Amino acid sequence: MYVRPTAPLSIGGVLDDSIRVYRASFSKCWVPSLLVAAVGGVFGIWMSYTLGVNPVGAGRAKALAALNLYRQPTVMGIYLLQWLLTTALYGALFVAQDGATGGKVQGLGEAFGIGFARLGRSLLATVLFTVFLIVGFLLLLIPGFYVLGAFCLWPVALYVDDAGGTASLGASYELTKGNWWRTSIILTVAVIIILVFTMLVGLVIGIAVTGFRHDLAIATLIIQLIAIVANVFYLPMYTAVLISIYRDLKLRREGGDLAAKLGALPAN
Repeated sequence: MYVRPTAPLSIGGVLDDSIRVYRASFSKCWVPSLLVAAVGGVFGIWMSYTLGVNPVGAGRAKALAALNLYRQPTVMGIYLLQWLLTTALYGALFVAQDGATGGKVQGLGEAFGIGFARLGRSLLATVLFTVFLIVGFLLLLIPGFYVLGAFCLWPVALYVDDAGGTASLGASYELTKGNWWRTSIILTVAVIIILVFTMLVGLVIGIAVTGFRHDLAIATLIIQLIAIVANVFYLPMYTAVLISIYRDLKLRREGGDLAAKLGALPAN
């Protein structure tokens, strides 16, 4: 049974806690993970067949064909729908994972409701975060990486603590202030672990499509189906890390606030 930490953890402790969050919550969060993966997979299959699974030319020609396709109103509309659904389902994933590990929301139906109800504020936070990120990387790489670490916790603040669109970015910034390196190290280790997992999935995909090199339609379908199954296990990994970091930094901030209040008391 999962028990929330009651005191700040070491870097290794936070990573260990994220693993425990993942294990304890998987029985609930695999459903929103599957839906996120399925929405992306269906869109990917549709795009592949719309482009043509065996287009004339490759590389740059195929990229230009995809770019021109995205300019069509129908494709843009379907892509926007996919983006909205994915955003709402991601929100449900955060809520379900938090609820399964001591959070307020216990029902999966309520988690989906919150995911869709907070879609507007989530889109606002996404747009602002993207703008900050682009500006950061346009200035220099260092400001861009700083933005990644400073604002990475906004989805947890928004979906778990019901913060607003701009307030969630502010909450992430305040929590990571003074803990940027710590947060970045944890995220880097987690991303490396996830990358190893995705490389193994890529190996499986390569083996699976070996016999269908001349039937690109079937190969495309196999690739997307394997990716959907893999994402069911992969997606909750990253959200679990963000939730564990968020909880740890809140404990640190609360401890710091308590220490400050005790220090302000008059000496006897």
